[in-house]
Amino acid sequence: MHPVSTILFLFGYALTLPALTRLVAVMNERQRLPFAGHQLGMGVALVGWLLRGRWLIAGIHLAWMVAARVWFALGTSATTPPGQQSRRPGRRGGTNG
Repeated sequence: MHPVSTILFLFGYALTLPALTRLVAVMNERQRLPFAGHQLGMGVALVGWLLRGRWLIAGIHLAWMVAARVWFALGTSATTPPGQQSRRPGRRGGTNG
């Protein structure tokens, strides 16, 4: 076991946890600070897995980071009912809806 990787896991997953507890809201409302913490935490944990030589787990983390970034960029969720728009600001600064 690599001692630095354990520290990276503790720090990385601690950063990721707050965003994961309310992931759908973070993604739909495009909350940048929690999302940045999630991405940073996942990146730190990924480095921890690389230090341990666990390439498959590191690859899964990387795939999740890319999928989350795409989801965040779209700003919509599969759980949003049809016909209901997200509440992000429009071009004129107001809200949709």
